[in-house]
Amino acid sequence: MAETIETNYEVEHFQSGLWEGFKFHVPEFKTTSDVVNRYGEEKTLALLNQQVSARIRSTVKNSLKPNGKTSEELKIELSEKYPDLVIYSKDDADKWSPENTGNETPSKLFKKAKAAFATGDVEQGKEFLARMEELMAQQEA
Repeated sequence: MAETIETNYEVEHFQSGLWEGFKFHVPEFKTTSDVVNRYGEEKTLALLNQQVSARIRSTVKNSLKPNGKTSEELKIELSEKYPDLVIYSKDDADKWSPENTGNETPSKLFKKAKAAFATGDVEQGKEFLARMEELMAQQEA
């Protein structure tokens, strides 16, 4: 007998285009075992790997700031800096986490650190400050 999986659904909608205003349900799972039971381990891992790949791609793309250069000038600069054209190393990929997206800024990290310290979570605050310093160093490079 198949196991019943309690599933909650989020209602999402198309925000623009031909289907604007139309809605659809998306399952929202509460445990990884529920996802694996529903889709199987192989498909669950494929979905996870696809999401990680998309988020890292976004992180890398958002880090490529022209800073007043044309796209062509930036390509030349990156080609000189990375002759093998690998601009995001295995070490970079290993450091990536869903919390550390390209949307982080030093000021956002500082606010998170301040909030963590205010709630007494000193270790979390220190982690945010360390990521802030790392991000600032990357931006200066």
